[in-house]
Amino acid sequence: MQRLNYKMSKDRLEMFSDGVFAIAITLLVLEIKIPKHEELLHAGGLYNYLLHLWPSYLAYVISFFVIGIYWSNHHWMFTFIKKTNHVFNVINIFFLMSVAFMPFTTAIFGDFVNDREYTNAAVTIFCVGFIIPPPLVLIMTLYAGHKHRLVDPHLRTSFLNGLAYKLIASTTLVGIPLALSFHYPVASVCIIGSTLLMFLIPPTPPAYDNDDAEQIDE
Repeated sequence: MQRLNYKMSKDRLEMFSDGVFAIAITLLVLEIKIPKHEELLHAGGLYNYLLHLWPSYLAYVISFFVIGIYWSNHHWMFTFIKKTNHVFNVINIFFLMSVAFMPFTTAIFGDFVNDREYTNAAVTIFCVGFIIPPPLVLIMTLYAGHKHRLVDPHLRTSFLNGLAYKLIASTTLVGIPLALSFHYPVASVCIIGSTLLMFLIPPTPPAYDNDDAEQIDE
């Protein structure tokens, strides 16, 4: 009996992913606690309480931009990934799971980084939230690009190889702040913040073998 060549549409995968990104990025602000009157008395007033929350503000800003950058790059990937399948869907689910984990690590950082006893541990778990997604993005890219399995057939192999090398480099780089977090938490947080500037650089436009191939809408 002839097997049906069933192709999964990527549209539902993109919509589901956008939903997870939206929820994860919204949960970040919920970790900045609104004080009760009793807490204000203990903190010495509203101004002092709000100033004391600076770790939560810092963690919120960093995590918000990181999740936003992941969303932007995820959207960019799907300009040349033209279809999906079950395996790719599962890999994408693991990636989204790592993104949805970040509000938890952000909350830990905000609550405990000011406590000298727990500063290193708070920064370490904060770094863990950043180190999990990049390898999964690399796996997604390698799987989709292998023999042009899911990507545009006209996409140049050299572009896919270059993208893989960049992801390998970024995956390696995110391990540096994690290693430093055990003994140099301030340096670790500074490195995380500085890497945001690198990720804000627009990605390289995809290159195609055929000049008449479909162009990506900007």
